[in-house]
Amino acid sequence: MKILITGGAGFIGSNLAHKLVHKNYDVRIVDNFHPAYGGNEHNFTGISNKIELIKGDISERSVMQNAVEGVDVIFHIAAQCSHVDSMVDPWLDVQYNCIGTLNLLEAAKDSAKKTGKTPLIIYAGTRAQIGQPLEMPAHEKTYPNPVDVYGVNKLSAELYGAVYARVHAMPFISLRLTNCYGPRHQMKSGKYGILNWFISLALQGKPVKVFGTGEQLRDYLYIDDAMEVFVKCMELGQNLKTKAYPKIQLAGTHVPFAAFNIGSGKGIQFVDAARKIVEKAKSPIEFVPWTNERKSIETGDFVTDTSASTEFLNWKPTTSFDEGLDKTFAYYEKQLSHYL
Repeated sequence: MKILITGGAGFIGSNLAHKLVHKNYDVRIVDNFHPAYGGNEHNFTGISNKIELIKGDISERSVMQNAVEGVDVIFHIAAQCSHVDSMVDPWLDVQYNCIGTLNLLEAAKDSAKKTGKTPLIIYAGTRAQIGQPLEMPAHEKTYPNPVDVYGVNKLSAELYGAVYARVHAMPFISLRLTNCYGPRHQMKSGKYGILNWFISLALQGKPVKVFGTGEQLRDYLYIDDAMEVFVKCMELGQNLKTKAYPKIQLAGTHVPFAAFNIGSGKGIQFVDAARKIVEKAKSPIEFVPWTNERKSIETGDFVTDTSASTEFLNWKPTTSFDEGLDKTFAYYEKQLSHYL
C-alpha cells in the first residue's frame, strides 16, 4: 500500500512515518521544511533510506498533483498551526490550511478519475475547531466555537473534506487532536506546541512562564497514542463507503466521512503540567500576567469525550501523562541540540 504524508518532516508526520515504515508500508512524504513549523530531516533518522521525500509546498497545486499520484492513503498533516500567527497574518493561515487542503482534495479527485482508485484521506484536525467548548467534555457533535482564525480555517478544511466525500465519494476521516506532546517536536517556539516548549526551556535551565494562575484544564495526548489512532483509521476508512455509522458520519450516514475528537479524556490543570516539567528538570517557574494577544484567544477548560473513538476505532490512549513526560525527557536529553 502506497501512503502519502503531507507535513511528514514535522512532529506528527515524522512519528507517523516511523510507525508506517516499521509496518512495511511504502511511504512518500511531502514537506516544505518551513523553518518555523518543525520540518526537520533529523526526524528521519533510521528511516531516511526507506521513504520517498518530496520537498514542496501544499499551497502549490502542481506539487500536490505529483504527490498524490498512485497513493492509496493520504495522511494530511501539513498546516500552519500557530494560534497567534493566524491572528497576525490570517492570509498565511488561509494559504496553508484552506488552499493547501483544497489543492490536496482536487489532486486526489483528479487522480481518482485518471486511475479509478480513490484514496482515503485521514486529516489531522485540532481541538481548536471546537475552540471554547459549549459543553464538557467536548464530543463530536459539540457545536464549534473557534476563538481564532486558525480554528476557523481548520474547521473549514474539515468541511471541505465532508463536501468531497459527499460529491466525489472520497473517504475522509478527521481526527480533532488535543494537545499532543513527545519526541520529534520543534522546540524553538511556544507558538506551535506549548508543552514541548516548556520542556525545551526547562532542559536549558530557563524559567517556564505561566500566564495567570494556570488553573485551566487541558487534555494532553502522548504522540505514540495519537499514532495508533491514525493507523486504526485506515481500516475504518475502507468500510465507510459500504457501511453507515450514524454517530460519526456527521455529514450524513451514507457519506464516507467521519470525525473523531481525539484526546486522553482526562483534564490536567495547566499549572500542574508545568510544575511536573520544572520538577523533572529542576528549573524555575514564573507566573506572569496574560498578554492581550494570548488572553483574547484563550479557550478556557478543554477535555475530550473519547467514547466515539473507543466504540468505532477500538482505541484508548494507554500512556499516562507522567509516563509520556518521562519518555519525552529521555528523548530530548540526548537529542535537544537537533531541535534548537
